[in-house]
Amino acid sequence: MVSSLVIHLAMLTIADWLLRDEAVPTTTSTTLLVSIEPLQPAGDMADKDHAVPTADSETANPAKNRQANRTSDEPSEIMQATEMVVAAEISPRDLAPATEATSSKRPAAVAREGSAVETTVAPLVEDTELTPSDVVTTIQSGEPVVIVAASKANQPVLAQTALSPKQEKMLDREIREWTEDLHTMPDPASGLTWMYQGQEYVARFTQLPAADDMDIQRVIVEISTEKDGKRMSSEVHMKRLAFSNYAQLVNRWDPDVQIHNDELDGRFHSNSEISLAYDRKVKPLFNGKVTTTSRRVNFTNSSGVTNRDQIFAGGLQTGVSSIRLPKHVLPFPGEAGIADGQVHHFGEDTRITFYADGSYAWRAIDSKAPQQVAEISGDTRYLVAGESVVMYVKGTVNGKVLVYSPERIVIEDDLVYEQNPEEVPDADDYLGLVSDKNVDIAPPDITGPGDLLINAAIYAKRRFAVRGYRFRENALLYLYGSLSVGSLSATEPRYYTKIRFDQRLEDMRPPGFPMTDRYEVDSWDATWNVEPTK
Repeated sequence: MVSSLVIHLAMLTIADWLLRDEAVPTTTSTTLLVSIEPLQPAGDMADKDHAVPTADSETANPAKNRQANRTSDEPSEIMQATEMVVAAEISPRDLAPATEATSSKRPAAVAREGSAVETTVAPLVEDTELTPSDVVTTIQSGEPVVIVAASKANQPVLAQTALSPKQEKMLDREIREWTEDLHTMPDPASGLTWMYQGQEYVARFTQLPAADDMDIQRVIVEISTEKDGKRMSSEVHMKRLAFSNYAQLVNRWDPDVQIHNDELDGRFHSNSEISLAYDRKVKPLFNGKVTTTSRRVNFTNSSGVTNRDQIFAGGLQTGVSSIRLPKHVLPFPGEAGIADGQVHHFGEDTRITFYADGSYAWRAIDSKAPQQVAEISGDTRYLVAGESVVMYVKGTVNGKVLVYSPERIVIEDDLVYEQNPEEVPDADDYLGLVSDKNVDIAPPDITGPGDLLINAAIYAKRRFAVRGYRFRENALLYLYGSLSVGSLSATEPRYYTKIRFDQRLEDMRPPGFPMTDRYEVDSWDATWNVEPTK
């Protein structure tokens, strides 16, 4: 057994004012460095090369390093306590009892050579004492004890308090207005000031631009007010919505078109009144929230009885403000930093076929020349048609692509991703189809019979149309992605439609996909952070 130990305590000199100052609203950690060494037998020399490890060095795991450095023939005739680590948050009033507990308590466990015991640390709070259960103890023979604790001093702790019901209602109304009107503010960074029940409130907006051509813009709003010598602040995170954030967005609903045997996931918005139809056998289903600028929804040619919640499962909000469609789409704004090599221009009507190996082939519609082939590569790729040029597309997309035509894009067959994002959530294939006028589904003699599958975010400023929709096939038109249009043609009886929102589009968009002027709250905890006024 150990007959005697020499105990060295360092870094335990604490200023008197810190121990007595009860008014300091901070949390302070004390660093203890304790070295416990056995008395060396006569004639033996102490190891003068022993170094105290630091928390961020390779020796932060001393038990592991000691094991590597030990020699197998090292004698072990006596037990030697080797290491005890104290790591706990201690407030100023806890320093005295904590120090006493640390210096007077024996280690919680002692293991024989080649073994170790560890006990979980429980962080200390005010008015608690350090006990053996609060100590991580590692015992192993053959080396001195080193006690190291990280230091974190004078870090302020902000109190939090809930908003009053009236404040929450008022701020909820203000935030809802900002989501619709932020784009009209002349200088959001300078902030807004308003009065409520005799109290001044200030909102300051910090805009975070998109990091690249697939990112979305974000805004941090700090709302603050002062009362009774305290400053209260709350932070709201908002994101700007791309058109691809909507499962379906329609600018002008065609009154001759009814949503009947259709199912839709995700956000739905219409800038006009929408028309629905149902009967005893089928009815439309909206699994996401539905918003419309109209004060009502038009039910036409309906029979039987149904509950509104059975149609609008995600909720219905009428009388909202309209979402403006841009006059012209710029698929790759200059600030996105798109290199010339990422853009492929087409000067005549062209058929493009995508392949699962990450390539695409193209040939002019009237040309008899062989197809030309190119790789999409790892960067985003833009296939851009010139004025009045029509693009015809089909195939399997492996990569990140935007197809743009100022005139028309025609989908001739299945258009799907190489990795199915419904089965592979982290799939990285993205396709955007963007036209300043029309996106069409080709006639039945081109697409062939049966279902048609589309994986894409689609933007058609004028119209999305199913050619030959009167053809009685009753097949499925399945769109996994997003559809934003000026108006829609009917799809039945050729297709009944199912649109499922691609959840990856919540935080990313296809390359250069157009943005709306609408923002949405991303997060807000509806609490005040409270601190004394300076």
